[in-house]
Amino acid sequence: MSSERAETRTPDGRRVVFDHISREHLAARRPWLLDHVDAILIALARPDLHVADPIPGRERFYRRHIDGKRWLRVVVDFDGDHGWVVTAVVQDNPPREPPL
Repeated sequence: MSSERAETRTPDGRRVVFDHISREHLAARRPWLLDHVDAILIALARPDLHVADPIPGRERFYRRHIDGKRWLRVVVDFDGDHGWVVTAVVQDNPPREPPL
């Protein structure tokens, strides 16, 4: 497994890290998304929608996926001095959560 680490900043300037734990999670559940780490980072830096996650300390960042019909959802845990990517998923339905 690659130990490559990537990071970006959210629109409000918070640093978010995509690290080996993020990679391992995607490799186990949605390995095809490892080819789209750049899209995950763009969703964090320039989300179309940003909402609270049901789990305290976590937030969801949404970006319309390439085909314009699906959404890339990236969940970030902000428990600490920076956030880290918990998971990412492409969903067919639009987000329904109210924005932060």
